[in-house]
Amino acid sequence: MICRLFTFKSISTNAPKKINKSITGRFVITSVFSLVVGLGFFSLVQAQTIPEDNLLPCDELEQKALEQVSPDEVKKITAYKPAEIKERKNPRYPESAIRGKREGWVKLSYVIDTQGNVQDPVVEDYAGDRSFKRAAMSAIKGWTFEPAIKNGEPTEQCHQEVIMSFALSGKGGASRRYAVKYREADEKLESGDVASADQLVQELAQGDYRNRYENVWTFSLDARVAKELGDEKRELASIRRLLSSSSFIGSKDAIFSPEYYAYMYQRMFSLELKQNLFAEAMQTVAEIRELENADAILAPLQPTIDEVQEFIASDENFFVVVDLDETGSYFHSLARNKFAFADIQGSLDTVEVRCDTHREKFTVAEEFVWDIPKSWGQCRVLVEGKQGTRFGLVEVNKV
Repeated sequence: MICRLFTFKSISTNAPKKINKSITGRFVITSVFSLVVGLGFFSLVQAQTIPEDNLLPCDELEQKALEQVSPDEVKKITAYKPAEIKERKNPRYPESAIRGKREGWVKLSYVIDTQGNVQDPVVEDYAGDRSFKRAAMSAIKGWTFEPAIKNGEPTEQCHQEVIMSFALSGKGGASRRYAVKYREADEKLESGDVASADQLVQELAQGDYRNRYENVWTFSLDARVAKELGDEKRELASIRRLLSSSSFIGSKDAIFSPEYYAYMYQRMFSLELKQNLFAEAMQTVAEIRELENADAILAPLQPTIDEVQEFIASDENFFVVVDLDETGSYFHSLARNKFAFADIQGSLDTVEVRCDTHREKFTVAEEFVWDIPKSWGQCRVLVEGKQGTRFGLVEVNKV
């Protein structure tokens, strides 16, 4: 199997000289923290859920029937009633995180089964305290729905995503302790001492800081350090977390300038392409189109967007090199409907294909090509295996 890395013309974007508001004056943490023990935490904190539900069924379509009927008949065959929430409680805010004044969020994906229960929830990403992941998983497993109905029968519903936000009430901002360490790291980076800056940003990420504002500052600084180190995977992860974390801060309290956020979206698109994450790159384009300054952001990207679309439609194979982290799982959005595994170094257990209208779980076989019916819609694959396993995921057009 022959595949290559996608190459494209340089995207003409530059980081604005002034990337953010001064951290000076953003030191105040709400004074209610001292009241936590005496008053309990329910009146002081909130753990919100922001559903991003995809209202599509997940049962098997009759492939032969769909190929033989008209578009109007197809629409009738696939008509369904989406799942409806019965009970969706917010997660319990971990008391250790309250004492540490920590905030954050957790992004999960899950499936609603034919009984209306949540199945196979997976933490895709998170920011803040690790205890947020446990709290979010515990909460989502208790959610119940009226199941989706297709042709009068219950059916699974896939591509469910939700972001649970853990936020403390009161005025926000960076603490003095955090600001001192942040400035030190920033000065080290500006002076060219990247190693020291990297050490300091790791201390910021692991320290007893990290409210929602500090999350944004930390991810921004980590992205800058990663860029200087040439670690594009780390840089992309931090930019994604920066943008996700920023969504929980009101526009009037926005930490960075609109120009900086525009640059972050452009940089994210560029990094996704460099890593052959084409479906994610096109999703980034879709997200940019929802922004007020979309035209200005997309203008320098448009030639590359056109080139990417042509490349996806070509017969060229492309691959993504994956290293499984401590979670032992990896999500990948497919730009094509055929994929395979190659050069597996370690142990992979299963691959689950989650599409708009179907899902299947398989054991992994190297060099075997999965050919997904186009009628299943947009697909993602969830790969699970041993931490530290490296493998190539190859997307192909022709076998």
